[in-house]
Amino acid sequence: MAFNGRFLLNMMHFAARQGADLQVLLALSGYSAEVLSQESCKITDRVYNQVIEQAISLTGDPFFGLHAGESLNLTAAGLISQISQTSETVKQALEYCCHFANLGCSVLPMSLKQGNGTYKIQLSPYKAWVDQSYTAFRHTADGVLAFSLRAFHSLTQEQHFPLAVYLPWQRPAEIDEYERIFRCALYFDSEEIAMVMQKSHVEVPVVTANFDLLRILVAHAEEKSAQIQHKQGYVARIKESLLHIGQKRLPTIEAMAAHLHTSPRTLQRRLHVQGYTYKQLTDELRKEMALSYLERPHLSIAEVAYLLDYADASAFIRSFKRWTGVTPKTYRNQLP
Repeated sequence: MAFNGRFLLNMMHFAARQGADLQVLLALSGYSAEVLSQESCKITDRVYNQVIEQAISLTGDPFFGLHAGESLNLTAAGLISQISQTSETVKQALEYCCHFANLGCSVLPMSLKQGNGTYKIQLSPYKAWVDQSYTAFRHTADGVLAFSLRAFHSLTQEQHFPLAVYLPWQRPAEIDEYERIFRCALYFDSEEIAMVMQKSHVEVPVVTANFDLLRILVAHAEEKSAQIQHKQGYVARIKESLLHIGQKRLPTIEAMAAHLHTSPRTLQRRLHVQGYTYKQLTDELRKEMALSYLERPHLSIAEVAYLLDYADASAFIRSFKRWTGVTPKTYRNQLP
């Protein structure tokens, strides 16, 4: 799981304000708005990419990422935003944002580097994600930089702008929106994604600093971050093993435990600690496989049901509607 559901939901709402159909985007994500708004909701990069690509298509906005980042409410960042607003200085807030980046997006790590009279906020995307959808990557990076600048203005209550912004993609024919938002030197075709700020503008107090509340929020974030890392590691291993076994019928918990050289009871206990039952895990995997199969137009609904080991198409349709709120046919018709 790579992205925070609440962040994606905010992107959907922004797209809806620009004319996109929110229900189409929700159906594409496979989640309801209520589920996405939960702090614990995480979604895969594949789902995120699909939704962002569709949002760009529906709005027709070539600067969708920039405009979304500029307009998003600071609550879109959830716990990270709360930590930033209670930090002692902007520098400390940025350091926490980098440290807890996995709470929002695990495939776009952030770092803060001090230079000669400057600080550089640098984004280092995972290559595998970039290769999946360069469009989603570019608009997300644009949005994160624009959102970071907006948050910077909110924390300081000053309209300071960067000294320079570096972007790795080709210079667009029109850069007016980049110039309007960042108001600084822009360097395209760069080897990095970065925003350079003046040191004196970063080492300033946060006007809403609250040390006692900050300690509580950071402790909570540390706990959440550790849970995510642990959950992603073990659950991802189980899913990978399920796929590796390569049988149409997913193995029983006894067979899976034997494959992992453990007991069913131990497997069940470890999954329970991470908020899963074995049935929930296999159900989630079936959903992910169903979404992938439905992207292949040559497969009929009945064939997808067979591949997922359903007794008949109607049983599969009932499960899919429970997962997404729509039928497989409706979902497929809404694909770009």
